[in-house]
Amino acid sequence: MLAVKVCGIQTEEDAQSLAQMGVWALGFILVEGSPRQVTPEKARCLVDKIRGKVLTVGVFRDMDWREVTQIVRFCGFDLVQLHGTESPSFCARFPGRVIKAFGVDEGFEENLVEEYRGVARYFLFDAVKGSQSGGTGTSFPWMRIQGLVKGEVPVIVAGGLGEENLAQLLSLFRPFGVDLNSKVEERPGKKDLAKIQRILVWLKRR
Repeated sequence: MLAVKVCGIQTEEDAQSLAQMGVWALGFILVEGSPRQVTPEKARCLVDKIRGKVLTVGVFRDMDWREVTQIVRFCGFDLVQLHGTESPSFCARFPGRVIKAFGVDEGFEENLVEEYRGVARYFLFDAVKGSQSGGTGTSFPWMRIQGLVKGEVPVIVAGGLGEENLAQLLSLFRPFGVDLNSKVEERPGKKDLAKIQRILVWLKRR
């Protein structure tokens, strides 16, 4: 089945329930200013509750690598999602653990990801809205990344994905996984568990 990552986890109820549903990974946002931000202490508490049940991902943006390393160790994250302008050498500090995110708009060019092929375990593509990349609740022109989906680095698609448009995405191509966030929420940071369950059931039938 398509790998499903649910990002922006803030509550124990959501973490425990989604782990039991069998999602691939859960994302914990440590980006200042995000409405879904959690502190390292909160993230560690939640990760401890679900350790070994589901992959956990710490989400960072343009933070010093020493601070990222410290938080990753403290929280015990399995994977590190880098959502800013982090360089390939920055990514190389977390071998085998990096989800490198790229913002996609009409001007996106595939060659932007080439230098990350040897250091990223996964590529994640998200929408750009003004200066904001990620968490916008909007999708991007998916055809811009079609040539990357069949590459050696597994691709995760994010950006405004939910019940209303997943079928459209999968009619174009089938990535390794999808990242669900704002479209499966009751409010920022509180997931609509029934909606996510319906998506998982639908995906199993495909």
